[in-house]
Amino acid sequence: MSDLKQLTMLQMVIVFISSMIGIGIILMPRDLANTVDSQDLWLSIIFGALAVSVVSCIYVALAVRYPGLTFFEMTSTIMGKFIGYLFNFFFAVYSLIVAAYILRVTGGIIKNYLLDTTPLYIVIGSFMLVSMYLIYNGAGDIVRFFQLYFPIMMVMFIVLCLLSIKNLDLNNIRPVLQNNIGATISGAQITFFSFLGMELLLIFSKLIKKRKAKHLLITIWTSIGLTALIYVAFHMISIGVLGVEELKEITFPTIEMAKSIEFQGFFFERFELIFLFGWLTTAFTSFTAYMYTLTLGLKNMFTPSRWFLPVAGVLIFALTLYPEGLTEVFHYSTYIQFISVAAIVVLPALLLIVSLIRGKSYAT
Repeated sequence: MSDLKQLTMLQMVIVFISSMIGIGIILMPRDLANTVDSQDLWLSIIFGALAVSVVSCIYVALAVRYPGLTFFEMTSTIMGKFIGYLFNFFFAVYSLIVAAYILRVTGGIIKNYLLDTTPLYIVIGSFMLVSMYLIYNGAGDIVRFFQLYFPIMMVMFIVLCLLSIKNLDLNNIRPVLQNNIGATISGAQITFFSFLGMELLLIFSKLIKKRKAKHLLITIWTSIGLTALIYVAFHMISIGVLGVEELKEITFPTIEMAKSIEFQGFFFERFELIFLFGWLTTAFTSFTAYMYTLTLGLKNMFTPSRWFLPVAGVLIFALTLYPEGLTEVFHYSTYIQFISVAAIVVLPALLLIVSLIRGKSYAT
């Protein structure tokens, strides 16, 4: 760890939002449009946020019972060395897969919209090296970077929303609750995974120390609520500008929405660059959080070494280049969701249940 001793409430909110908003804001509109097929598909985001809020109570309970310990340290304390090692291995694999998925989608978008002639391995390699440089000095520098770029990221998103209102057609958004409510709720299985990053409370818990459960819950629910608000705003604007039928066909609807912005006679024409600049920051912060998690997992499973960061980099780089194209990447997303449920719901729930049964806790 670097010289940052404890996270403030504001820093925690920034870390969680920066970790959650990543590729979901790009990919979710199309997936939701195909699943819900209704103008009020944004309601599924609210249901997903409620589900994540319930799951986050598990993380808070563990963080309060084991203050100052990360997930990788809690497992051996609660489950014993062998089973704890298996839990750590699975969570590290999960972090590896999610980091590679984020990097591959980000690399594909950069190639499609910004650097179409640059080889993919150069794009993702450069992206990853910057992240490794940030991770090298520990969680303190990561948090400070998130804190520095968070306002810039938010300003970019707000500017895009304001510019897009000009093209918004309210008839595309209405009516609300036209479909069976069950179809809207079913969309929560998609939106739930766009809040991945909340489980990192158990990773940055080393910087949280001992706090009351009520304070941690308020912090986490605030982070989830603000993230949901951003998602809802972008989805409503995307529907209003493009319409549900067009959302179904476009691979990256949010970027296409930004491309549709036009101001006749204005010196700047490519407004999607404003969005991409802000979004790439969120993709970077989300990727960095998971790469840091993987590095931390390797350090806890094996003898601590300075080589675990480059090892994590090699693993992510190799897995990122494995799929031949984005179509194959999207094909794997269903499997990633199953792995995510096991890692962020099942494992923490088992840890909490066993901890409560055994009456074990940890005091710093």
